[in-house]
Amino acid sequence: MTFDQIKKFLIELKTNKTFLDEVSSAATANEIALIASHYGFQFTGKELKEVSKSKIEGVNIKIQDTTPSYNFGEEGN
Repeated sequence: MTFDQIKKFLIELKTNKTFLDEVSSAATANEIALIASHYGFQFTGKELKEVSKSKIEGVNIKIQDTTPSYNFGEEGN
């Protein structure tokens, strides 16, 4: 079941610094899912985003806004 895979993945992040560093450098949920697959976890970025709306005991999920920001005012040129 995907939820179990994601829960195990999140727990592994707490104990494996190398894995955490790799995942922390990812910009999208799909990139995180790809990195996780190299460690034997099977889920998609879409599934990860769905689970991120849930509360999982012992795990804190942080959603990062990566929307670009532009300044076209006088100071920006």
